[in-house]
Amino acid sequence: MSPSLPPPAQGRDDLGHLILLAAADVAAMPWEPLRGLAGVHHKVVWQSGDTVLGFIRVDPGAVKPEHSHHGAHHHILITQGSATMLGRPFTAGAYLYIPPGTLHEVADVGPEGCTFFYTYRPVEIATAKPPRPA
Repeated sequence: MSPSLPPPAQGRDDLGHLILLAAADVAAMPWEPLRGLAGVHHKVVWQSGDTVLGFIRVDPGAVKPEHSHHGAHHHILITQGSATMLGRPFTAGAYLYIPPGTLHEVADVGPEGCTFFYTYRPVEIATAKPPRPA
């Protein structure tokens, strides 16, 4: 008998759900066009609200134009190929942390394209604590 998992915390959809994807499972997931950008595709493997984990693939000759995420931390791990990001060339195995508000693009993609795992995590905004009871 498998143990029962506690119910997700109220307002959260990311607790209590086990996800196990073998390499073949991830490979079988379809690539979807990313925001109409020619030669740029993505697949999301996990999402909770605005927090997203997934893969982006940029085809040879394609560009993911310069942009920034003003309200989110962005982590990138290049898993295949090569490209220039933030003015520097990177290859498979490279890791980048891009703080909120930092302009970045994917350009000069190598002949085999560039695939990377990414996380997009919104900035946590401190909220005012309710007054303590007297």
